Amino acid sequence: MGLKMNQLQNQKLNHFIITFAVIISTLKWLMMLTANRFLIFISVVISIYLLGRMIWIGRFKHLKRKPRTIVAFWADILLLWVASLPVGLFGLSSFFKVAFPLTGDQFTWLTVNRHWLALLGAVIYISLFCWLLLMRHFFVNLLAVPETRFEAAFKITAKSVSLKDLWFSIRLILQAIVVITGLIIALAGVNYLLPLKATLVISEGIANLVVPIIEARLFLQLFALAKPGPVATFKNCFGYLTIAFGLVSIMGINFNSQTSKPAQQTIIVHRGIINNNGQPNTIGALKRSARHHFPFVEMDVQETKDRFFICAHDDTILIPHLGHREINRLNLRTIQKYHHVELFQQYLQTANRLGQPLIVELKVTNQSDRQMGSRFAKAFGAEMLKQPNMVHSTGYRYLRQIKAQYPEIKVGLVTMLNFSDLSRYKVDFYTLQHWTLTPFLLRMIQPQRQVYAWTQDHAFSMQRLDMMGVNGQVTDQATQLSRLSMNPSENNWLRVLNLLIIYL
Repeated sequence: MGLKMNQLQNQKLNHFIITFAVIISTLKWLMMLTANRFLIFISVVISIYLLGRMIWIGRFKHLKRKPRTIVAFWADILLLWVASLPVGLFGLSSFFKVAFPLTGDQFTWLTVNRHWLALLGAVIYISLFCWLLLMRHFFVNLLAVPETRFEAAFKITAKSVSLKDLWFSIRLILQAIVVITGLIIALAGVNYLLPLKATLVISEGIANLVVPIIEARLFLQLFALAKPGPVATFKNCFGYLTIAFGLVSIMGINFNSQTSKPAQQTIIVHRGIINNNGQPNTIGALKRSARHHFPFVEMDVQETKDRFFICAHDDTILIPHLGHREINRLNLRTIQKYHHVELFQQYLQTANRLGQPLIVELKVTNQSDRQMGSRFAKAFGAEMLKQPNMVHSTGYRYLRQIKAQYPEIKVGLVTMLNFSDLSRYKVDFYTLQHWTLTPFLLRMIQPQRQVYAWTQDHAFSMQRLDMMGVNGQVTDQATQLSRLSMNPSENNWLRVLNLLIIYL
């Protein structure tokens, strides 16, 4: 009798896990379909509820629903939800992380200070996540008996904390990552060998159903301390699984219709060089690269302390006996004493004479003058308009200053990490870091504005981004990109492989 009851409980839990996976896929499909911010908020609420409901069924459904119990339980769930955001959250993180609003100045500050912020954030997150894993018994102990006090539950949990248990938790997480990665790579391999539309639909259906199920079981094992039974127990849910797979696959067909299609790539020469054919950001390299007649040459500009704009990529420059100093804290004469640098005015005039359009990156630091964009526009606006030259930058304020003086100049936002609602900014195009670029981010921006990806120098990355639907690529290997065969029907395996970015 007890065995039969346990089997029924396992079957009920498995049914909920399958339903959970279908609802998660539905939320992603709806967000992709509409790109609606309110729907994203609703999806956040639903995902928190579903996570809590699953863990409640897995462990706590026998508890009396007293206010204290309910509050403690949902506090635990909210903490788990937040902790899971940086690591995929059933594929929802890639939607949520590009939906929260930031002002232009906030975006710029976070981008400029990304290195120490990322390091600090990583240390804090890893510490909190390890603490959460160590204390994963806490809420079970707190809620096991409704009358248990917070202090008593903490003491009970502290006694059971061990590095062995932490390693057990980490091992479960690593196993799930390996299984998910292996599954997606295997499905990509099938699509590589059998490049058919039906293969793509079936593969994405499998991934979008199975991966959330794997992650759901991981949550149950870690935080409900429940054993949801072996995978074999799903054999009793075969009919239910078949229906769920059909629904997810049908949504996948429509999902793909909403993603950006492969497009003719606008080739942008990064820092003015092709396959190391010269010193970056120099007129000599510009002249050599201009012979290839690619649509754009991208180059970098920095403002000196005495308001000259020079061609330079790095924010700092080495001054003997002083070490590295920020360019915008040095006068031009001091820089020229120790280094050969090109003035942007000469670079721009040369590009115009050669008929080579530029995308100028206006570099920004914490010490950049707040009117730098206005000075740039005043100094070079008329010359920029002699051909379709454009400006992009991480400094949103400066882009708006240029646009205010010369509305005809197209300006674009550069990202180092893709986060926040980028679509809300008033720019003409985007140059997005390619590792964290997702189909949903493209859906939020396109087709109204062009999206270029930077910087990828390998054929694999170039093809992957083409399949994702970017409009162009910034690369050091422009000739390689121009010769690359972009055949969508043969590269569906890359579309499947892009699921790794969504789920991990």
